[in-house]
Amino acid sequence: MATHNDEPTLNLVYRPNGQVVNETDGDPAIPRVTGYQRFMIAADLGQANDYSAVVALKDEALPIVDDGKVIVGPRNRTVVYADRFRGVSYVDVVEHLIRLKNAHPFGGKSDLAIDGTSIGRVVSDMLFSQNVPHWAIQMTGGQEWRKASSGGGRYVNAGKTFMIENAAVLFASGDVKFAPDLALRPDIEADLASFTTMTTAAGNQIITQSRSTAGHGDLGIALIVAMFASQYLKPRSIISQAQLRGWH
Repeated sequence: MATHNDEPTLNLVYRPNGQVVNETDGDPAIPRVTGYQRFMIAADLGQANDYSAVVALKDEALPIVDDGKVIVGPRNRTVVYADRFRGVSYVDVVEHLIRLKNAHPFGGKSDLAIDGTSIGRVVSDMLFSQNVPHWAIQMTGGQEWRKASSGGGRYVNAGKTFMIENAAVLFASGDVKFAPDLALRPDIEADLASFTTMTTAAGNQIITQSRSTAGHGDLGIALIVAMFASQYLKPRSIISQAQLRGWH
């Protein structure tokens, strides 16, 4: 660790398991502080002729220098990846998610969450059969969430309104930002803007969605799932890597 203008300059080491450590070169006078960098990958699965979407949220808190002391800095979350595709089989979708989860920079330090509603259950079962740790988020009514008792601990029931409001709060507070070079950002923002709040005759608030001009909503749902999982679910397997059966 060098110094510049009496302030230490950190030499950060990004470990394969997601830990980020300031290199001390064996100097006992320098505190070793460990932060982290990990990723939440989330997917919204469409029917055969509909789009599926995948996004990745980088979540990190790195060692920094504050008033001459080395500490773990504030948590920062950034949408760093987005993709949309259709016309592929569920088998291909599962293989794509596994390859993505193991690819740089996600490999070894990523978690996976999918929209487990409807056909998401099929994809979740396929991931489960290949020993791929993940969460299947089943969107429900209401303003709460809980882990389901079935499904080997992978199913989570969460109110759709609750999840959308969580995303709105995180964006409004600046706790989640977009990477400046994210190509599909306009599409994601259009998807998110398509959700509106309505009050029923009974006084209950519900979320409705109008189709975006592109006729989608998948990217928005994928990001809402990622933000919910990042905010409320504990990372399951930062250092493990799933293997494709029969894949070379």
